[in-house]
Amino acid sequence: MTIVSVYAKSLGGIAGEVRVFPDVLASVDKALRKEKGNSISDFAVTHIGARVVVLLVYPDEKEQEAADVLWSAFVDAETSAKTRNLFRSAAKPSYCRMQFEEREAESFVLCLAGPADAGFWKFLQVPEDQSASAASVLLCRTGGIFCTTPEFLELFAAKDANEKGICPVSLCDAAVVRTKVTPVVALGFSLGNGILTGPLDLFDHPAFDGARRRASDL
Repeated sequence: MTIVSVYAKSLGGIAGEVRVFPDVLASVDKALRKEKGNSISDFAVTHIGARVVVLLVYPDEKEQEAADVLWSAFVDAETSAKTRNLFRSAAKPSYCRMQFEEREAESFVLCLAGPADAGFWKFLQVPEDQSASAASVLLCRTGGIFCTTPEFLELFAAKDANEKGICPVSLCDAAVVRTKVTPVVALGFSLGNGILTGPLDLFDHPAFDGARRRASDL
């Protein structure tokens, strides 16, 4: 069985909790890259607001090893953040995971929101066998017996969601700069034999310009 897990930790924020400093992300990436092919099959490091977000892929028998590797990477990043006196939170990382047998053409979307609590994702109403979520992060499998990726993304362009301040943005705009607007990023991946292909920055498209305007008009 393959496990795909996501961790989000507030660490290395510039100007408070606006955006993660790039050197902090690079520190996490460097630590995980050393373990790729050993404790973890693959990984991706990204961000939302001041949260460092780590996506890990590993076989179920290596779950504890993967957790240890991640913790060590966060310790390295903490050291990097301290040298510049950047924002750091003592709170534990938010975490979610999915465990499954890989399908042919396995695909999923990683969504990031900031700031957001665990109940934020309820508006999506995605079946539990298709998704997993925690504060600021959500995994959703797509294709095959599940909805397609475009069908899933349509939920973020709904007028009622945008009028609540839910704003689909590209990764380059994943900074928290307004109190009434919640930026949401969607990253698309394919998975084969434990190896990731991607991500695609799915909201980096003019089709979501209208949704962004509605959310920003609050």
